[in-house]
Amino acid sequence: MERLTKLTKNYRILLVVYLIFLLMCIMALLMFNKLDVSLFINRNNTPFLDFFFKNVTLFGTFTLIAPIIVFQFFQKYRYALITTVSTLISFVLSQVMKRLIWYDSPRPKVFLESLPDIHYIEGVHLHAAHSFPSGHTTGAFALFMALALLNKRPVYQILFLVAAILVGYSRLYLSQHFLIDVVVGSAIGTFSAIISYYWFNNERFSRIASLDKSIKPFFRRSR
Repeated sequence: MERLTKLTKNYRILLVVYLIFLLMCIMALLMFNKLDVSLFINRNNTPFLDFFFKNVTLFGTFTLIAPIIVFQFFQKYRYALITTVSTLISFVLSQVMKRLIWYDSPRPKVFLESLPDIHYIEGVHLHAAHSFPSGHTTGAFALFMALALLNKRPVYQILFLVAAILVGYSRLYLSQHFLIDVVVGSAIGTFSAIISYYWFNNERFSRIASLDKSIKPFFRRSR
């Protein structure tokens, strides 16, 4: 309990900003129809935003998460394990919800394809099923919130949070998910990051000095 209190105190700015983001999204969900939100975002597009969000969304995939984790092994094993476990927890939770519980949830494509003047981005394949929750958003928040918790400076914590939010918004901009999918995905990813960070910094794991070493000495010996 003491460590949880300390966690809340040390990261209060990060948590407050995330809660504000969450409340704003919940208000939007209560005030607007999910399809109206998707249509509004779809119709406010530019070539630059098409290019930007088409690439930003990749930070919610294993393709870019994996190299970041590998880089962390050159810093501390503890860092890499926190990020790895965070992303694994979020992946399992999101896939269970996506594939087993809400397996028949349709994506925006099902509703948008029959409407006129819909903006489609070249090279983006729109999926039709398994909408809830957003796996990319879940993965991005699990990654970036873990990185935020590993950083003591509030300014960098907020930058990591903004990165996660941009990935979440990219799923809306690309018409791959509804707002509710992104909101729940962000909550799953954040929960996974906090659980992983708390676990590897509890009394048991904090005493394991080898976790604060890195893989760098191994490469030095190999030369």
